[in-house]
Amino acid sequence: MADTQRGPGAAGRVRLMNPRGQLDAVRASLAPRLASLEGRSIGFIDNIKPNAGLFLDHIERMMAVDYPGISTVRVRKNFTSSRLIADQLEGRAQAVVNAWGD
Repeated sequence: MADTQRGPGAAGRVRLMNPRGQLDAVRASLAPRLASLEGRSIGFIDNIKPNAGLFLDHIERMMAVDYPGISTVRVRKNFTSSRLIADQLEGRAQAVVNAWGD
């Protein structure tokens, strides 16, 4: 789980929380914001949770209305977490929407 930190000096930082209850030192930075979505390809990751596909269908339709110049590509995770899924979007998408949760 990630949430944006609040307070002075916290701009652009995200606090990562390990759901297993273990503390791990993680250093990560956010990707730079795209100047525009015009002509970009947006990747959608379906994590196979109940209704994740419906959620992504809805988000994809909303984005198509607001950003008619985008194209989309969707990948679907398998039943285990042993297979990387985001790498399937490399070179195919400049931004990603991930349906993630239970």
